Amino acid sequence: IDYFFMRVTGGILKGWVIPTKFASHVRPSTDRMRESLFNSLVHQFGIEGKSVLDLFSGSGIIAAEFLSREATLVTSIDLDGKNILQQKAMQKERDLNHWEIVKQNIYKFEPQKGQQFDIIFADPPYDIPNIQQFPKMFSEWLADDGIIILEHRPQLQFHEEHLLKKEYGSTTCTIFAKQK
Repeated sequence: IDYFFMRVTGGILKGWVIPTKFASHVRPSTDRMRESLFNSLVHQFGIEGKSVLDLFSGSGIIAAEFLSREATLVTSIDLDGKNILQQKAMQKERDLNHWEIVKQNIYKFEPQKGQQFDIIFADPPYDIPNIQQFPKMFSEWLADDGIIILEHRPQLQFHEEHLLKKEYGSTTCTIFAKQK
């Protein structure tokens, strides 16, 4: 029996309980962590009217949080078919037309020509190789005043300067500006 559920923590979809039919390897962000992170994002960077790229999108809860806070477009990338099916079911349930869901390896993803994102959120497996390269790697897809949010283990250190680092128990979110 699955007693686990997730809910959207704020915005126009606040309280929406999403299904937990994602792949077993997915490590969803806790409600407390998401609520705190998104409060910071709303107040310090803004979300409304922004375009978002959600890498390693897993359960789809991060995309739902961005959509709930009125991001203009959220593009979710995940390689796992079960995760994609869950996200598409969520999209259909709430008629979320400005949510693009792509089944693809993030290393092979190419945005549409000239497309840039205001916010890139990445929640990769914590043991993925080259995670320290992500801020620089994804920076080319970022609008000039955009930010990259990377979820990772607390002990992980980055060479790049960061704008904000928030620790939530066994999870840390570090926010980077566009790398020049």
